[in-house]
Amino acid sequence: MGRGNKKGGKKHKRGKKDGFETKALRFKEDGQEYAQITACKGNCRFDVNCFDGKERIAILCGTMRKRKYVNLQDVVLVSLRDFQDDKCDIIDTYDDNQVRLLKDGKHIPESIQLGEESEFNEDLDGVEFTNDFPIEEDEGEIDLEEI
Repeated sequence: MGRGNKKGGKKHKRGKKDGFETKALRFKEDGQEYAQITACKGNCRFDVNCFDGKERIAILCGTMRKRKYVNLQDVVLVSLRDFQDDKCDIIDTYDDNQVRLLKDGKHIPESIQLGEESEFNEDLDGVEFTNDFPIEEDEGEIDLEEI
């Protein structure tokens, strides 16, 4: 008499995964290096400071384009090129928690600053932010009946 499936509409959302997925921490292998992004150039190109002490131009690999966002000061995993030492490819990104794990495991130097530990936050020591408004007295109140 009716359909066996009580749900109407299209079935394209059935394979959708809802929920938060965490990916496994990926360590560097031969031909790979950790790096921090120092400048965004556009066209999926970035200036990176590799932790082997060299500045390189990094290009976002094709599988990450339009799927992952990379920002300034992010720590990334790059694949080095044998034929071009001044260029590399970004193959993975790390969030702040993963960077802390890499620091704890001595994979990256302790001197690396995350975005939240920037120089601007150092200037705010001793400053307290509140939502309290200063109480003002009503000295300049205008009476509309006098006008």
